[in-house]
Amino acid sequence: MHRIITCLSLTCAWAFSQAQVWSPDGSKIAFFYIHSIEDLYLVDSDGSNFEIIEKHPDRDFAPAWSPNGKKLLFTSVRDGHHELYELNLKSGKSKRVTQTEFDSEDGHYSPDGKQIAFTSNRGGKNDIYIMNSNGKGVRKITDTEAVESTAKWSPNGEKILFRSAPNRKSPADLFTISIDGNDRKQVTKTSSTEFHQSWSRDGQKICYIAVVDGVFELHIANADSSEDKVLVRNEGYQAFFPNWSPDGKWIAFTKDVSEGTKEGYPALYKVDLEGNEVLLSNKNSFHLYEESN
Repeated sequence: MHRIITCLSLTCAWAFSQAQVWSPDGSKIAFFYIHSIEDLYLVDSDGSNFEIIEKHPDRDFAPAWSPNGKKLLFTSVRDGHHELYELNLKSGKSKRVTQTEFDSEDGHYSPDGKQIAFTSNRGGKNDIYIMNSNGKGVRKITDTEAVESTAKWSPNGEKILFRSAPNRKSPADLFTISIDGNDRKQVTKTSSTEFHQSWSRDGQKICYIAVVDGVFELHIANADSSEDKVLVRNEGYQAFFPNWSPDGKWIAFTKDVSEGTKEGYPALYKVDLEGNEVLLSNKNSFHLYEESN
C-alpha cells in the first residue's frame, strides 16, 4: 500500500537539509519530495530520464552523493527510527551505516569521502556529529543548549555549515564550526528562520531558505552572509531544499505546489542566478501509481 506524507509543519520541513542534490559531475540530480511518497528518485539535469532508484514501504529521504558519484547516502525510517543508509548505484543494494537505537539523519560526506557529518539525538538532543564513512569513530562537534542539525561540509573540508535554534519552536540561524568543534561562528542573524542551507562548489557562497512573512524565500549570499539576495519569492507555494549545481550556474529546489502544475504534487525546479526558473520534474511514486490505475 502506498503512503502519503502530509506533514505540513515547519518542524518537519527543516528537520533535514537536502532533498535534491547534483551528482559530482553535474549530469544528474538525486531527489525526494516532501509532502508526498518519500522514495528516492534520479533525473538528468535537464529533466529527462526520471527513475525511481530506492522504493521502500517506509520513508527514504535526504540523499547525498559520495564524492566519486558511485553511492548515495540517505536517511530511512525502515528500522522504526531515523538511520543512515548507503545505496550502491551500480548494484542497487543498500546497507545500513548507523547502528543505534537513537536517531541519526541527514548525513553528508566529507569532500574526500572518508567521513560523514550527520545529526543525532544520541546525546539527549539534536547535535552535529562526525564519523568515519563505515559508521565507526563517532564524535560530537556541537555541544550547546541549542537544537542543532543539518550539517553541510564545506568544499575545502575544514568547516560544517549547520542550523541552530534555542529550541524547536524558536527561529533558527545558520552557523559554521570547524570539524574539530572549535571556531563556532554565526552566519545569519535575523528575526526570520533560516534552514536548508547549501554551499556553492567553490565555497564562496551559500544558498538557503528563509521564512519571511509566511513566504518561503530562496536566498543566495556570500559565505559570511554579506550581499544577501532573494532569488525566489512567490505566493502560492513553498520553496524548499536549494542545492547548488557543481558549475555554480543553477540551484535545484523543490516547489511545494498548491497551484501551477498539478494541485497537491510537489515539483523539482532549477533556477539560474537571475531568478529564471525551469521545471525539471513533477513525477513521483504516487503520481505514477495513479496513472497506472
